[in-house]
Order: sequence, then structure tokens, then C-alpha cells
Amino acid sequence: MKAFFSRIKRFFGRWDETKSSIKWMSKILKPFKKYVYIILAINIISLAISYASTIAGKYVVDFATSGQINPQYIAIMVSTSLVAIFIGIFTKMLGDYIGENFTFSIRADIYNCVQRTTWQNITRFHSGDIETRLTSDIASLSDTLIHLVPNIIVVFFQLAISFGILFYYDKPLALFALFLGPFGAAFSMIFRKKYKKYQTELRESESEYRSYMQESMSHIAVIKTFQQEDYSNQYINDIKKRRLSIVTANSRITSIMGALTKMIYSLGYVLAFCWGTYRMSKGDITYGTLTVFITLVSQVQGSVSSLVQIVPQSYNMLISAKRIREIADLEFEDYSDNKTEFDGVGLEINNVSFTYETEKVLKNVTLTVAPGEKIGVVGSSGAGKTTLIRLLLSLVKPDSGELYYYDNRGHKERISTDSRRLITYVPQGNTLFSGTVEKNLLTGNQKATAEEMWAALEMAGADDFVRKMPDGLQSKLGEHAGGLSEGQAQRIAIARALLRNKPVLILDEATSALDENTESRVLQRIVNNKEKTYFIITHRRSMLKYCDRVLEIDDDGKVSIRISEVK
Repeated sequence: MKAFFSRIKRFFGRWDETKSSIKWMSKILKPFKKYVYIILAINIISLAISYASTIAGKYVVDFATSGQINPQYIAIMVSTSLVAIFIGIFTKMLGDYIGENFTFSIRADIYNCVQRTTWQNITRFHSGDIETRLTSDIASLSDTLIHLVPNIIVVFFQLAISFGILFYYDKPLALFALFLGPFGAAFSMIFRKKYKKYQTELRESESEYRSYMQESMSHIAVIKTFQQEDYSNQYINDIKKRRLSIVTANSRITSIMGALTKMIYSLGYVLAFCWGTYRMSKGDITYGTLTVFITLVSQVQGSVSSLVQIVPQSYNMLISAKRIREIADLEFEDYSDNKTEFDGVGLEINNVSFTYETEKVLKNVTLTVAPGEKIGVVGSSGAGKTTLIRLLLSLVKPDSGELYYYDNRGHKERISTDSRRLITYVPQGNTLFSGTVEKNLLTGNQKATAEEMWAALEMAGADDFVRKMPDGLQSKLGEHAGGLSEGQAQRIAIARALLRNKPVLILDEATSALDENTESRVLQRIVNNKEKTYFIITHRRSMLKYCDRVLEIDDDGKVSIRISEVK
């Protein structure tokens, strides 16, 4: 009894999830409903033309068997065939346009969700998995949604009309053709759970494959220097083997389903043919009517077969919808569109603590930074330097305590997504995009002029090598700034941050790839602005001479403050 109620509970849980997915799909399909109606109307017109051709064919055959030729019915057959061809071309073109438009509309919406959700939410997913959801899953969902609903309606029309015409000519045959269909459907339903399971596993294996391919391409230098080419190839082959086993199992089930269904429908076709020839031998029907019998029986069973095929299509659609909704349903960051201007920016941290899962990283941190101060941040790896920066950027929220920015005029604002308007940031590592140098610089300020870009490059010590590049600002960079050294990439990233021109500048190991002399020249130019507040996270003690104070985070997540070395 307990197991029974457990199954009931699981069923209704799945049903609630299915209803929720259907509502979500209806919402995203709403702007495209008119296109769906157009496709539906065209398909119904095609259906009517098909039946007109079938009935005309009956009379052509009947006239021919009586030794006569009827040009009227031949003309109907020819014209309906030509119209059907042109409608098919138009439907294909329209379907491609609608499908592409709808697909990219969903992708744009889900991409926006990725951009707008909280940093902690989105980093739970592998970027390769997100890419799979944005490509394969959305493509599958789009194709099914655009065509499934019209197909269902058209199939029911086809079933009703075919059954009605067949019933008019032969009631027993019509009932036989109709009730034979569900037996074919029943065989398909037997394997529905396994089919759904294999489809889910196929999506997951595709995500795993893309994720590993993306990572291995991003870290190709590591693979080469550690001589892991054979291991990487073997890993891909292992994924291929697991995927092939799933594909084989899925193919086995679909083949069995198809074979059993085809056997049922073939039996129906043979019996319809035998019954028709029997009635024709008795003189009850004409040869033309026999052709109608055969055509209509095939259409009735084809309609039922189409309805059966809708079941796996629906499973695919629901699987894709579930994976996409996991992104779409993520909580968005709060934006209040606060645009208050600040006259210099200081920082207040009041008794802030932060925990990653179960590990407390920062403990009861209290700190005040005056507008215009240059603050060095040091500490061992894992002590909490990066966490502190993420709190300042509002990428994570503290467990307790409060963080504020304030200015010289008495403005005070809790740190939030809106307060990022006050900050510019140079993160660790190579963070340039593929594309031109100009494209990367404009990420900092879309309105920057060429003169402003060259000025920022000069301040960052990057103007010399950019001028020597073949196309200057229009020189193209490969993925991860291919063609540049780490130091050159860092200097362009610094120039990008300077173009943003905000009152707070965070440098997170931003000069780690520079030699000491270059680093010194760049920092001297940057920190010369007395109005900006700087946070310089570094492992290099040489950088601390540019700081007014130094925050040292110990391994217990506590912040101690000391006066930096004399400048």
C-alpha cells in the first residue's frame, strides 16, 4: 500500500511539472501564435486538396474501366498535384523562417537569463552544459513546438475526414481501420519509460562531450605540456562508447516499436485490400472505389501512426523544456536603476561574514576605507581575498553584516548590483574577448573615441605594441587573446578598465604577468589620480609601496590593517 501511494505521489509530482512546462511553453510561443495558425491553415488546405485528388482519382479509374476518358477529373488531379507542390515549397520556406526566428528568440531570452541571474546561480552549471541547452535543447524544443500543435490538429482532421469518407463507402471497413490503430499505439506506449530515459541520457552525454571539448580546447597548452593527448583522446572515446551504447539501446527500442506498429498497419492494409477485392468481385463496389478504400485505410492508419509518433516527440520536447527552464527559472539579480552620482567613493564594512557551502571564509570583518585611498589586499591563497572582491562587486551576498559605499557629500548606498556602476575591475588572468583590440576596449566604454582609447592604452603601457600591430586598434585577436603575451593581454585589460572611468578601481593580480619595471611604470600612471579609490590585490610586496594602507587577510578569514611601507 505504501508503495502504491508513493507511485501516485510521484505521478502527480511529474504531472504538476508537466503542466508547469506546458504553461511555460505556451507563454514563449504566444508571440508566434499567428505563424502557427498560418501553418495550420496551410496544412488543412493541403489536406483538402489531397482528398479532392483522391476522390477525383476514383472517378478517373471508374471512367477508364468503363472505356471512357473524363478530362474534367484528370484536370482536377493534375491541378491539385501542382498546387500541392507549390504549397509544399511555400510551407517549407515559411517553416524555415518561423523556426529560425523562434529558435533565436528563445536563445536570446535564455541568454539574457544567463546574463541577468546571480553569479552564484550560473556558476553551478558548466559552460559547456549551458551551451548545449542554448543550442541542441532549444533547437529541439523550437522545432517541436512550431510543428507539433499544427500536426496534432491536422492529424485529427485527417483521421476524422478519412474515417467519415470511408464510413460513407463501407461502415465495417471504416470501424475496422479505426480500431486497429490503437493496437499499434499500445505497443509504442509499452516502451515509453525507457525511451524517455534514453533521451535524457543522450542529452546529458552531449553536455558532457561539449563541456570536455570546450575545456580541452581552452587548456590545449596544458594538455600538450603535460603530454595528455592520449588521455584526452581516450576520454572522448569513452564518452563516444557510452553514448553509442545509449544510442544502440534507444535504436533497439524504436526499431521494435516501429516493427510492431508496421506489422499491425500492414495487416490492416492487407485485410482492407482483401475485403475490397471481395466486395468488388460481388459487384458491390467499383475498381475506383477499391482504390479509395486502400488510400483511406492507409490515411486512417497513417493518422493514428502520426499520433503515436507525437508521443516520443512530446517526451523530447518536455525533456528539452525542463533543461531550458532550469536556466530560465533562475533568480534574477535585483536592479533598482539607481543612478545617483558620487563625489568620490569610500567603503564601510560592518561585521561581515561569508561562508562557501560549509567553509567560513570571512569572519566578522569590519573596515572603513576613505574616498581616494589606495588599499593593498594581501593574504595566502584561499584566505578570502577573492571573496572580499566578489562582495565588493555584489557577485555574492554576505551571511551577515552590511557593506556600503559612501561619498564626500554624505551619500550612502548599500552594495548591490546597482552599485557596480561605481566600479571598474581588472580580474585575474586573460579576460580578453576574441575580436579586435577596439572591440575589447569598447567593452569598457561603448562611447569611447579613438583618441580616448589611445590615451588609455598609453596609460596602461600598451600603446607601443598596439601601434606596431598590423592594423592597430583594428588588429584581430584570437580566442583568449591569441597572438599576445600574457603581459600584453593584461595591459589591454587595464586600458579597458581605465576607459570605464569609475571612482573605484579594483586590480586583482592585474600586473602579475608584467616584469617589475613595466609594472612600476604602469602603476605609477594609474594611481596618480588622487580622487579614485583603489583596491590592489597582489602577492607581490613590491606593489604595496603604492598603497596608503594594507589589508592582510589571515587564514582564519580575519582582516588586520597595517600602514604600508614608506613611499
